[in-house]
Amino acid sequence: MDINTLIAIFVFATGLCIGSFLNVVALRGLSGESIVFPPSKCPKCGKKLNWYTNIPVISYIFLLGKCQFCKKPISLQYPIVEAANAILYLIMFLSFGLSLKTLFLCAISSIFILICITDFKEQVVLDVHTYILIALGLLYNILHLGSITILESILGLIAGYLIFELFAHLGTLFIKTRAFGEGDTLIAVGLGALLGLKMLILCAFLSLILQAFFAIPMLFVKYVKKKNFSGASAIFIAVAGIVSLKLVNPDSTYYFACLLAICAILLLCLFEILRNLKNKTSESLSYMPFGPAMVVSALLVIFFSKQIIGIFIG
Repeated sequence: MDINTLIAIFVFATGLCIGSFLNVVALRGLSGESIVFPPSKCPKCGKKLNWYTNIPVISYIFLLGKCQFCKKPISLQYPIVEAANAILYLIMFLSFGLSLKTLFLCAISSIFILICITDFKEQVVLDVHTYILIALGLLYNILHLGSITILESILGLIAGYLIFELFAHLGTLFIKTRAFGEGDTLIAVGLGALLGLKMLILCAFLSLILQAFFAIPMLFVKYVKKKNFSGASAIFIAVAGIVSLKLVNPDSTYYFACLLAICAILLLCLFEILRNLKNKTSESLSYMPFGPAMVVSALLVIFFSKQIIGIFIG
């Protein structure tokens, strides 16, 4: 076994261990508990966990997904977060080698995971996580690890705040509440510091696409359950239009009809999102937190920015 394989195994194992710690940081951050004391315990029965039940992923499999004491199910969040963090660490190492750049991107990817956990669970983005992201983004470019200058990093930071706050307050104008939370603005500030203004705009655009990708099927299920078959049919027709775009001549009337169908479904999704915001509810099946979409988009931009730009501008 060569040295690179051994290092890759070590990086993966480290990612698993840090992933386990991220679960603690996120959940205790939401509850206001210390991340040091008390020791790890079952959230259902409160019993202190033995060391061998804290081995990332392996313990979950060994215990068949149940607490060793009360036998109640352990959330799938734990192994998913552990495995996701380990995979991201491994990808960073395989992409950039054993370097300072890899170390920074691993730290940033762990912050991304923390943001996803808290936003999915409670629709909350903790300030401390975004402040760390902002600091890492600036330091990343101060050390010339990225592709932008420190000036571009600072401009991206400022632009991220101004642009996202502008759109957030437009929501106040039209629906009497912010279009998205202050945490999302701080994520944009961090991504602007990390990637610069141009890539931040690309991240925001990709985030909207990811939102629609998940929201459209959820909206379809919601309409079917409510027996709103006209709404469900509209979504089906619009999705069929999207699929058909690559199959028809751009000069044909049918191509124009497909574009109209796509615009209709996007307007429908926008209406649903605005309605949920106005009613201050997240229980609708069409609701998706924006923070996770932003950080996933940022990871895509870090690795595939040229390919993504090529898709949209040919």
